Amino acid sequence: MLMKKYIFLLLTGLFPVINAFPQTVGVTGFMRLNPFSTQNNPAYFLPYKGYVAIPGISDISFALYNTNFRYKFLFTTDRFGNPKTITPLKFVNSLHPKKNWLNTELNLELFGFGFRVEKYFFTFDYRLKMEEQFRYSKDLFGLLLQGNLAQANNGDYLYTKKTPAVLELSPNLNIYQEMAFGFQGQILDRLYIGVRPKILFGVFNLKTEKFSAKVYSNPEDYTIYGNYDVSMKMASAVPFYKKDENGMIAFDSQALFGFGSDVHGALRTAFSKNMGFAIDLGAIYRINQQIRVSASVTDLGFIKWKGTPINMSIKPLADGKDYEFSGFTTNQIMYFLEHGMSIDSIINNNFVLDILPKYTTMLTSKIMVDGYFDLTPSTRFILQFKGYIMGRHFLPQFTVAYNGTFCNAIDIVVSYSMMKKSFANLGLGAGFRMGPVHLYLGTDNTLAGINVLNASRISFTFGLLIDFPFKEKVKEPQLKSKE
Repeated sequence: MLMKKYIFLLLTGLFPVINAFPQTVGVTGFMRLNPFSTQNNPAYFLPYKGYVAIPGISDISFALYNTNFRYKFLFTTDRFGNPKTITPLKFVNSLHPKKNWLNTELNLELFGFGFRVEKYFFTFDYRLKMEEQFRYSKDLFGLLLQGNLAQANNGDYLYTKKTPAVLELSPNLNIYQEMAFGFQGQILDRLYIGVRPKILFGVFNLKTEKFSAKVYSNPEDYTIYGNYDVSMKMASAVPFYKKDENGMIAFDSQALFGFGSDVHGALRTAFSKNMGFAIDLGAIYRINQQIRVSASVTDLGFIKWKGTPINMSIKPLADGKDYEFSGFTTNQIMYFLEHGMSIDSIINNNFVLDILPKYTTMLTSKIMVDGYFDLTPSTRFILQFKGYIMGRHFLPQFTVAYNGTFCNAIDIVVSYSMMKKSFANLGLGAGFRMGPVHLYLGTDNTLAGINVLNASRISFTFGLLIDFPFKEKVKEPQLKSKE
């Protein structure tokens, strides 16, 4: 009974975030004239004396990684692409039994600058970041789209007590602020190093440690039955619950919607409740004048959540019993909207809600190695391996790229990358220096624009900043011992 309500509340709140906003856009890292190339590796050489980021528009990037959800399997369409009929069985059969991913990432530079002191470059960045990973089993959409209205070949209902839908879900969401202090320098003739420590301030977190369920419905009255094994943590800089006069925990809608009215209190909470630390490390070694190799580890860190942390868990019922849910009443919905809803009033004794002193989450760390070959001073080819560490899961990516820089003013990137179940990734990027103004834009998958609803990967990045000197750039030193 409870979990159906929680699934409703959770997915209603979480899915708009997922669908409105895996991995940072890679083409920026290949742009030699772009100061934000150091986000991939803090050791990258920057050919400037300094730069200033225009607040809010200097670096905006968004990426989505979708392994299995395809519009073409869910609908038949006419020749204009308009849906004609829904095909739930075809769609459900296209999903992996357990490992379907829908991951997103948003990266927004709010304020930043950098400056050079001889061989060393120093940077400061203040960013807002969002990381989301959602893993789901095939039966999630089997139950939602088919339920007991679809029947097996022998006439039996698909999801019954003997053959329930097996739901394995793993929604995780992390929104946080980041203050980074970067250093890049040439310490030897052939060696560059970079380090960027970061102070983190968490805004919101949802962490799923376990979410499995066996669910079925009554085809006559649509009552939902199920048994659940769930453990989820949640924390926020904005308070979202309180204890009422009876000591029961209730959603605090007044505190939630009135948070912004107290500006001083909101700022104090946003920069003090959920603090963390991370670091980026990188190195580049120049084998000769044309060939170099590099390696980096980025976003290696954690956030300690102290702002209204809570743990929600459900233990499965014994002796074959199931939870039962027949729906919300209109009065319950109206009361929740007006006053907040006491969690304890809608749950049974097997649901445990614990207020935690704190808990810790790790960031999605990235490891990268790559090699560069400069055919001419303006023509570069790159081979790169990058891996994303998402808890106990590892997502690899391979990329080959071309970068051309012309007249100290134009930056062109063409790339091709491969990820699991995502092979048609042709990237394009361009940057233009017009006096002091530097404009750039790019994507890792140009083909996604042709068929957005069936793309496995969607990404874009753009920005506008000021870098100097305006005409000539700082030249990278020649090797003392050429080969």
